[in-house]
Parts: sequence; structure tokens; C-alpha cells
Amino acid sequence: MNKRYITITLALLSLAGYMQNVALEIETDADSAKNSTPLPQKVDILEKYKDKVCEDFEEISMAVKHANETAKLLLKLSETSIDNYSPYFTQNKNKIIYSKKFGNIDLGRFHFTIPSPSKYSDVIEKLWDFDGTQKSDPKFINGHLTRVYAPFLIMMEQSNINQENSSFRKKLALAAKVKQSNDTTVIVCPSRILNYLGEIDQKTNLIEIFEDTRSIETGISPEGALIKLRANIAGYVIKQKNDSVHVTYINSIYDDPRYTESIYDRRNRGMTYSNLLAL
Repeated sequence: MNKRYITITLALLSLAGYMQNVALEIETDADSAKNSTPLPQKVDILEKYKDKVCEDFEEISMAVKHANETAKLLLKLSETSIDNYSPYFTQNKNKIIYSKKFGNIDLGRFHFTIPSPSKYSDVIEKLWDFDGTQKSDPKFINGHLTRVYAPFLIMMEQSNINQENSSFRKKLALAAKVKQSNDTTVIVCPSRILNYLGEIDQKTNLIEIFEDTRSIETGISPEGALIKLRANIAGYVIKQKNDSVHVTYINSIYDDPRYTESIYDRRNRGMTYSNLLAL
């Protein structure tokens, strides 16, 4: 196992919540692991996008922390009561959209149920199909892949047209698939934007960008954390029940009056709602 696979393996363990203080030991013992065989899925993703793979352990660790923060907040939001939400749209008892506004936050929740617990893995893979491997149409993780930290942790680039000067504005954000338990997975959509406008290649170091990104506060209500974050977040919480698969799509838009970005954010959220209703 070479250094690339060891570094990526550490990131995977961290993303799954099992990270231990063993980084130095594993790096030291790298030569003794040469005969180990990485999992086929790891080889496929890392080889397919080998020109985009990040091998800097510090940056990978910061990306993991960033993704885990978002995943935990999405999970908390999905578990809060809907008592103070307004029904936005109901197709049937299995597909309901709720909305709520507070402060500068426009929060949407789409609840839908698939009446077959055996579909759990299929649903996860369909929602996570960022590169079209599953031939999913439509895709639910959108953007241009710019960096791979691990098979389940990637950086995506998206573009919006700036209404004021008709130019394209690039946006970078992480996407991740985080296993919370054997029956719960959180998919983080590329929505929490990083403040970086340059081009990305293998030599680009984003450590300072992650360091300068506002952290998600803990110890307060999830809605309070959204207000203090002042940024968008979106993602899916997928839970396997005894008789079904329950999915909650969270899409929180920070409506900054200084910019027109929220217009496009709401348009994109509406498109996602339409795609989910068609499932």
C-alpha cells in the first residue's frame, strides 16, 4: 500500500467517525504495507481521477472535519420537530415538502419514504452518483469535480452568472457521503461555499481556505447554528427503517441582502424538489 492509499484510508476512517491518533505510525510503517491490497472501489475512484487526488494529509483532515461538521448539522436539522414549519407541497403521504423562514434563513425540508428497506443502498448510490457511474438521470450531486480527497469526499466547482455584470462566478464546495451508523447515512451536497476563486490543480493548497472558513457552532440549537453560520448548506439524511427507507432533504439558504445569489439558490432547490418528486 503506497502513501496515497494510506493517506486516503486515514481520511475514510475519519469520515466514518473512527479516526485515531495513528497517522504518524501508519506513515512510518508505510513500507511494511506494500503487499496489502486496497479495496477495488478505492482503486477505481483514485485511478479514474488520479490527476485530481489530494495527497496532503493535513488538507484531507481539514476537509474531513469540514464535511463532518456539515453532516452533523444536517442530521440534527432532520431530527427537529416540523411543528413550526409550513407545508409547502404535498404529493401524497410519502412525499411532503416543508418550509420555514427565520432571520436571513430560508429553510426547506423534503420528506419522502420508499416502502422497501432493501432499497437503502440503492437510494444512497443514486443520490451520491456525482460522476454518472449509476447512469442516474437526473443527478443529485452537481458541479465539476476539481479535487478528490477520498472516494466519499470530493470538491466540486459550480458556476452562477453574476446578474450585475453577466460574468460567471465560480463556487467551490465539498460533497461527502458520511456513514453515521449501519442504518443512517448523510450525503453532504456541495453547498457550503469556500472563499476561493482561483484554479485548482494537484499543487493547489487549500489549507488556509479551510482555516478561514467559518466553523459550525455546537452547543446551540441547529437553527441557531444556521443563523451564526451565515452560509448555505444542503444534503440528504437517509435512514433504513424496518419497513421502508426514509429520506430527508435539507436545503438551507442564507439570504444575504447584499447579493443576488439566493435567486439562483432557490431556483436550484426547486429543480431538486422536482427531481426528487419524480423518483
